[in-house]
Amino acid sequence: MLRNGQNQAQFLARSLGQLARGMASSKGTSSKQEKIKLPKRPVVEMPAEEPLNAHYLAKNLGSSYRAWVAALEKHPELKTLKRKDLLNSYDTLKSLEYSVDDIIAKPMIIYYGATTLANRHSVLQECGFQNVTVQTLAKYVTVVNKPIEVLKAHSFIPYDVKVAERLAGLFDGITLPVDLRELDSESITLKSLRQTLLNAYLRERLQMDDSDLQKLWRVYSRIRHKSFRAMQDTVELLTNELKFPAERLRKNSFLLYSEADNVRRILREIPTIDSQDIREIGFRRPKILMSTCDSLKQTLQYVNAFGISEDAVLRCLEVLTLGPETVLERLRDLQEIEEFQVLGTNPRVLRLVHYQNKARLRLDYLNQLRVRCASLHILSCGSEAFAKFARDGSDRTKGRDIVVYLGNVFSKDKLTLRNLLSRHPNWCHIPLLHVKQCLEYLRSKKFKLHEIFANIHLLLYPIKRIEEKWLLLQQPDAQEDLQLPVADFNSLSNNEILTLILYLIESEFHFTGDGIWTEQHTHHVENFNNLLPDFPESLNKVYKYGVKPADKVVLQHL
Repeated sequence: MLRNGQNQAQFLARSLGQLARGMASSKGTSSKQEKIKLPKRPVVEMPAEEPLNAHYLAKNLGSSYRAWVAALEKHPELKTLKRKDLLNSYDTLKSLEYSVDDIIAKPMIIYYGATTLANRHSVLQECGFQNVTVQTLAKYVTVVNKPIEVLKAHSFIPYDVKVAERLAGLFDGITLPVDLRELDSESITLKSLRQTLLNAYLRERLQMDDSDLQKLWRVYSRIRHKSFRAMQDTVELLTNELKFPAERLRKNSFLLYSEADNVRRILREIPTIDSQDIREIGFRRPKILMSTCDSLKQTLQYVNAFGISEDAVLRCLEVLTLGPETVLERLRDLQEIEEFQVLGTNPRVLRLVHYQNKARLRLDYLNQLRVRCASLHILSCGSEAFAKFARDGSDRTKGRDIVVYLGNVFSKDKLTLRNLLSRHPNWCHIPLLHVKQCLEYLRSKKFKLHEIFANIHLLLYPIKRIEEKWLLLQQPDAQEDLQLPVADFNSLSNNEILTLILYLIESEFHFTGDGIWTEQHTHHVENFNNLLPDFPESLNKVYKYGVKPADKVVLQHL
């Protein structure tokens, strides 16, 4: 620290010498007023959507107003449907040749998603159902849990249909390792029969073993209801088009539930993100392929509307796995929380969007600890890393966020900025939010960017001290004490004023760099560990916050 203090003293002494020489010489003309060029954050409004009502349903789906009033009274949960989802489901039912009268007879049928309806209809047809009515489709789960003999007795499936043989024949170009004669018993349920055949297919096509299959049905049980044709279509698309080897599909078996047509749309309509092939992106983050193409396009539009580049998307691909409404809501929050807002130009800002709930909890907790330097990395890193930061008691960052922010403000190379800022021994102990506020304060005093950059270390100091020295310099006694070679304060250039303010602050602290501390933070590092409280009860979950500390923490008196 002594060596750093000496370096700081030498730096300020040289600055003061340059100041005196500058005052003795003629002043140059000032450059044009500069502006901080940071992307503007537009307000992106989502139109408010009213709950579904009978008038809307009658107008867009048909039938009578009274019929829909009765349906909504009997099934009020229908009012919670989004209009877009409702219309998609209706279009699917219409493509399956169901009329609006059929829907009115079983109105809850439209509550299911379009993909679910189409898939269930395909499953029943594959099993040999000749006439899939709306009532049958609505009772799908009950139907597939019935024995085949019961379904035949009720004429759902013709008596002469050999269901096991029919289903096994749907797997093209592959011989299932199963004896169909063992599946001839019609006392077996459709659900059990389909799962047995699907197990055989996955064993043969993706080399899944018993443990793989057990995990699949335990974690992704809905896959058992996927149509066999759709399953093969998905597997062939993933292996041939996106080059997923069998091993990678086994490790990411949720992909078996993805829709092949949706994936094709993604490949066609979003071929690249920031010039990177969407196939490579999908391979890196397979969960993205589970999002609908429309959702991905909407998310990218929101990100772009907030001035965030697609390069930032590549740095946090997980944001594409969130719903577009969630992304929009969190992007708005970036404008409301000062600690998040100042990170808006950071290329990794989307990590705050993806981990925003966790980041908010951490920020609140660090504020309790009076920790000011909460970097983007600390707010979004893994639980163990955050717990270590909280317990080490080092209220400092690595300076990356400050360098990125000032690089955008001053249009300067980040390495140049880091080398310049590192001349101050304590620069990494200053929160980015303070740097932003100090910059805005100096700009409000009509200092130009190039003048602030020439005295960039002043951004590390408390605004209160800067203002105090600003007022002091305007007093004749202070000017006389400093023996400045000028007539009065108004004869000083802006650059000279900033350099003098920096000199006056640090002269009180013997040029050690300790002038950056406010009174309440002067000894914060030494006492930090003694002040560490227990984690709040709401933050005890490891996946949300970090490792829960010991039950008892002894607080020592200062």
